[in-house]
Amino acid sequence: MALEVSSALLHQLRTGQATGWATQRLSNQSILWPGIADWPRPDIAFQDINTGATLALEFKPPNHSKREYVTGLGQMLTYLQDFEFSGLVLPERSSDGFEIARFITDTISSNLNDLPIMLLSYDKMASDFSVLRPLKARTTTLPARSSRSGPRTFWAYWRDLSNFELFELLRIIDSSGKPDFSRDFQKFWKSFVLKNKARRWEGTFRQKNPNSIVSPERINAFYAMRHCGLMDSEGRITLAGLKLLHVGKIYGPDSEAFLNLLARSILIDGRHLDLIFWIEGQTRQLGPSQKTTSTAYLAALDSRLAAAGVIAPRVKGASKANFIRDEPKLWNKLGLIEHKGSGSQYFQSGSGYLFNWRKILSVTGTEGGDF
Repeated sequence: MALEVSSALLHQLRTGQATGWATQRLSNQSILWPGIADWPRPDIAFQDINTGATLALEFKPPNHSKREYVTGLGQMLTYLQDFEFSGLVLPERSSDGFEIARFITDTISSNLNDLPIMLLSYDKMASDFSVLRPLKARTTTLPARSSRSGPRTFWAYWRDLSNFELFELLRIIDSSGKPDFSRDFQKFWKSFVLKNKARRWEGTFRQKNPNSIVSPERINAFYAMRHCGLMDSEGRITLAGLKLLHVGKIYGPDSEAFLNLLARSILIDGRHLDLIFWIEGQTRQLGPSQKTTSTAYLAALDSRLAAAGVIAPRVKGASKANFIRDEPKLWNKLGLIEHKGSGSQYFQSGSGYLFNWRKILSVTGTEGGDF
């Protein structure tokens, strides 16, 4: 439901139809916010790539108590610490029939009227919302947050790290004293990578030149672990990271329990599940000729995602051919994407990527990741 709201709001921004709730600082150059939020983490976030304006939204599903929706008011206010604007999307009524949206609106008008916050309500369909309070210009100092210093994606930027390497890094970080990811990664690099003890997903050892530059892999690992909620911004292991490490110690990093728990972190905290929904939706809009080869498919997919505001416009002279490149490889390692026949190929001519929804639902559901 949050994705429905996100899609509808982004479409309005991109097509100039958001005048009923947005400000001029959120224009048709708005995209899904390409940053990492440790805490508080909004359900939906946008950024205007021209003005730099950011908007964070809290989404509340139906059939909850009044207390849940009042909590959403507090969450919305905390987002103003890191984002220029914030908002709350909630149903018109709470589970007992109380008009909670109207109550929150009156509360804001009486006590918080000058804040740059918005309020949207819905009845039956989350995407069919009403604007109870549009955004106001921010009069206080803008937050210092800048997403340009991090990855240019709203999902976890996962590149070189395998399940075996992640386990070793978690173990090193957990055994360290004062958090220092650069120091911990350097220890991992010297003890495992340069000594040819680091293993790929398949379990084979990878060879590394002693003169190899460490910083690209360190940066990639930092963003992957941080965005998936396994480590905080200071390099300290989180509760989710400790749980994954615990499973790895008992069953091994190549066990189904470890891989399923890792997949859950990547899909939910790393927001790869949102990306998969976007890819499926855009794939349905592609013509048959755009899905004949993986090259044509990825190029068309990039174009569609950029036009929708899911990814930033392609930078001239970019080093890689496509924006979506390593993500399908990761999904394949985790068993989240279907293979063509009995082979190892996962791009399917005429269809694109077909996702293993049985596995996805298994690892992200109520019992997902249990061991």
